[in-house]
Amino acid sequence: MRSIGILLVLAGCDFSSSVGGEPGDDAQHGLGMFVNWNASPMLPGDLTDKLHVSSATFQLDHFQIVADAGSVTRTKYLLSWDEEGAPERDEFPDAPPGVYSKIALVLMGGNFGAYSYQIKGTWQDSGSTKNFEIRDQEPLSISLDCDEVLAAAGSAMVAIKIDLRDAISEINFTNVDEEDGTLKVHDGLELAGFRSRLQGAFRLDN
Repeated sequence: MRSIGILLVLAGCDFSSSVGGEPGDDAQHGLGMFVNWNASPMLPGDLTDKLHVSSATFQLDHFQIVADAGSVTRTKYLLSWDEEGAPERDEFPDAPPGVYSKIALVLMGGNFGAYSYQIKGTWQDSGSTKNFEIRDQEPLSISLDCDEVLAAAGSAMVAIKIDLRDAISEINFTNVDEEDGTLKVHDGLELAGFRSRLQGAFRLDN
């Protein structure tokens, strides 16, 4: 349960930044470090003509942005796309100025349940529609290597998006056990394959 999860490395980091008394429009006239969370295709919504995602929830045990002059951290919260909307922007107005070199994100079950992430939706096949649920209890680590400067009295933003199309489309739902009317991808080869494909689902939203 607490073994080291797979490491997702998202190469590069594209921040927009500004200095002085007029921070960039993306930061909505605020100072510090900002992180936007996006989804493409939009969630909840259709991934393909056969797949619909109704909710996707990631349990963040640890989120940290590291600079040479210090770091900013947020712990134990949910990153969710559901009927109530998308995740709010993470804001770090007290982020110290300096060169930021890494963003670390750890998904791990704990305060909000045993799973690291959970995705629900429907799958259509041969005229029938079935519910599915993907749930993983293994921890998952994401590391973004960056080389960005946050100037004093300035702002910087990074946008991260998740694209679940390929990761879910390649699940062979005919091999998934059905319980109480729901196809449950909770273990076995289908979950292992999904976990590895999830590596490419998190991307910088340039």
